[in-house]
Amino acid sequence: MGSYIVRMKVLPTGPEILPAQLLGSVKASLKENMVFRSSREEQIAFGLYALYVDVATPDTEGMIDKVEEAVAGAKDVAQSELQVVSRLSSQLKNV
Repeated sequence: MGSYIVRMKVLPTGPEILPAQLLGSVKASLKENMVFRSSREEQIAFGLYALYVDVATPDTEGMIDKVEEAVAGAKDVAQSELQVVSRLSSQLKNV
């Protein structure tokens, strides 16, 4: 059985939420078999930013949906969007 990397784009509930705080909320929301791999911040405009988070998960039925639900349910997350899913052995391109 393989593994996936799930990349999510996450937006905070407001500009007062610092990237480190948002990342902490996302990490705390991850369940069993979900492993935080990396993150990257992207400035949008006027103090607004998006956080791209990579989460590793086993290649089992329903795990991608579970990662989406966990990230979307994090405390400081206003909106999240699945960006890409890739096999762990593959390299994700930086977006």
